Amino acid sequence: MKQKISMRTKWTVQGWLLMLPSLIFLVGFTVYPVIRTLIQSFMKTSNNAKAPAEFIGFKNYINVFRDPVFAIVIKNTLKFSLIVIPLGLVIGFLLATLVSKNIKGIGVARALIFYPNVAPVVGFATIWTFLFTPNIGVISHVMKALSMKPVDFLNNPKTALYAIMAVYLWREASYMMIFYISGLQNISQEYYEAAHLDGASGWDIMRKITIPLVQPTTLFVLTITMADAFKMVDLIMVMTTKGGPNNSTNLLMNHIYQTAFSYWDTGQASVLTICMLGFMMVVALVQFTTMDKRAYYEN
Repeated sequence: MKQKISMRTKWTVQGWLLMLPSLIFLVGFTVYPVIRTLIQSFMKTSNNAKAPAEFIGFKNYINVFRDPVFAIVIKNTLKFSLIVIPLGLVIGFLLATLVSKNIKGIGVARALIFYPNVAPVVGFATIWTFLFTPNIGVISHVMKALSMKPVDFLNNPKTALYAIMAVYLWREASYMMIFYISGLQNISQEYYEAAHLDGASGWDIMRKITIPLVQPTTLFVLTITMADAFKMVDLIMVMTTKGGPNNSTNLLMNHIYQTAFSYWDTGQASVLTICMLGFMMVVALVQFTTMDKRAYYEN
């Protein structure tokens, strides 16, 4: 019995030692920053780095929730997420089904579709800004050719956020495509052969075989897409002026950045960060308690 206990202890210690490097990174770059941010959300810091922080309780939370800009930012973030996440999943899945066929030149097609993810964000965001520019941009010339009045997409509060969404989907859909390609390739061809023998239509095969069997991939892609959508800030910084016009493109991560580094209010920025983390944890919990139960994992 003592020998068994000692062996069990030995294997346990070895297991923890193997996990130690990952645990160090997890604590140092995830757990500690979250705890530090939570503490900072109850503090008021001065612009003077030498001045000690002052504990003010829930005043930062009250100020944030009373700020009218916060309501606009939350509305923009929810609208952005609810549109780009489903569309990104659908477009990524459709692209994956198109480029999963073994035909000549399909590798080149995959590379061209995936190119936006390896191109510098500042570079292609600047190009898209020029394309959206009225009177001189390509989109403006196309609209004129169709006898339509050019629209200043990025300077119109009604269209600015949708223009950002279009560029975001152009970049992210190909990223989701890569995961779906992997998921499609892991589906056994026996299912499709049996379906063809039974005379199933293409839509029935897609609805009853392909979509259910890629649900684990969908769950994974949905999780990382949600995280990317909530922390999207690069396109806004390049294509707009501080989330303008009139905060119409101001999303939560951009608002956090401005609060922390433009207004130097780290307390309220910490509150905004806690709000974002809390919402993402709730959504992830719902995803893994509902979708994961319906996902089919092959042995």
